[in-house]
Amino acid sequence: MSPSRAVLITGVNSSGGLSSGTGRATALRLHRAGHPVYATGRDLEGLEDLAAEGITTLRVDVTDEASMAAAVKRVTEDHGAVGVLVNNAAYSLNGTIGETPVEQVRRQFETNFFGLARMTQLVLPGMREQRSGRIVMMSSIFGLFATPGRGYYQATKHALEAISDSLRLEVAPWDIKVAVIEPSPILGSFVPTTVGDLGLSASSSDSDLYADFWQRFVDWHGAYREVEHPTGRGRTSVRSGQVAKVVERAITDRKPRIRYRVGIPVRLLGPQRAIFGDRAWEVFVKRFFPQP
Repeated sequence: MSPSRAVLITGVNSSGGLSSGTGRATALRLHRAGHPVYATGRDLEGLEDLAAEGITTLRVDVTDEASMAAAVKRVTEDHGAVGVLVNNAAYSLNGTIGETPVEQVRRQFETNFFGLARMTQLVLPGMREQRSGRIVMMSSIFGLFATPGRGYYQATKHALEAISDSLRLEVAPWDIKVAVIEPSPILGSFVPTTVGDLGLSASSSDSDLYADFWQRFVDWHGAYREVEHPTGRGRTSVRSGQVAKVVERAITDRKPRIRYRVGIPVRLLGPQRAIFGDRAWEVFVKRFFPQP
């Protein structure tokens, strides 16, 4: 029997954020290419348009193991195993390292890191049994470096990069392949309009200590807010459809790359950091990104 081609995608939500845009675009692209797609998210009502397209939608919260296990069970019953897992669920926590309440930090890691780690564990037995599988990890340009104001989110992406490298070697004997997607900034994703949109905790001193910084933070991200006619830095951003196209390559290439870097910024900044060295790189970060 041929290995399963069924694709399970996490974080396909109805609106807002990286997970909704890329997850939705990926689900549609792979479905139209003939893959059996299971689009999952916390809000099934927000996925009704995907269901109308013929895509199977399931409620999955990656902080709820029962919902994850149920989704894997459903795909396994339908196709024998999950053939492809796209670990896409994520959100961006804004806040400084010293002032963000630790309970918010834990929630960030539960979604962006522990959730994808557990989902990966749940699909591996089926992939090993069929001796085939693809696991796609959705990272970010900020899996390569960090900036002020979003350090905990960036830490989850650094962690994702690390476990992907370990996992790739661990599952190679079963012909399970692991690829990391590193998009440049995505137009319309995680883009605040006002300081109030940042979700800063009222119980922290962030808004008092860093009031000017947070306003600069919002203003700086304005370049990525205009989706139709981006200007300035926004012109170097990528769109969700571009990322979805690369995800399709990662699951169909006979020998997938270890990392797929999407867009000009992520292709340039990695090598630049190695060339610059730590001190010069930090000068660049201070000049390019908003600072306290």
